[in-house]
Amino acid sequence: MMQTVQLATARELAAAGSVHDTLLVGQAGGYAVTFKLGIGERALATKAGATRLFVGLDAAVRVLRRELGINRYHVDASGYSEPEERRRRPDRTAALKRSHEDAAYAEFLREGAAKALADTRPPLSSADAKAHMDDIKARHLAQLDEMMRRKDRKR
Repeated sequence: MMQTVQLATARELAAAGSVHDTLLVGQAGGYAVTFKLGIGERALATKAGATRLFVGLDAAVRVLRRELGINRYHVDASGYSEPEERRRRPDRTAALKRSHEDAAYAEFLREGAAKALADTRPPLSSADAKAHMDDIKARHLAQLDEMMRRKDRKR
């Protein structure tokens, strides 16, 4: 197994001019990126330290150009084969779901704030609000007492 290098370290090595050659190596299900350095070869790693595998050349090239500033590379597609089925990323699925839920909640808050700001009724003080709620509670309690009395009379 080839030694790996994290993206941040690869970025520093590329900026320092230590990357002598870059090769995209086809494998079953995608492409791995390897760098020839003065100390040998290293493969680009995932956060977990395993060799990072890109599903297609476009994704690998995007990382090379945007993240590392590497515009020259070689491609060895001799070992490449199409993935049998799409790789599942439950962590990304969960993150995307959370993102959608967060966006929906933020929209709910924005709508509520807009509705509150558009309300033209005069604001209530906390004492007025408490008195209003006490009145509502007293009415409901009186209704409940009346219903209980009627029930007792029927027995």
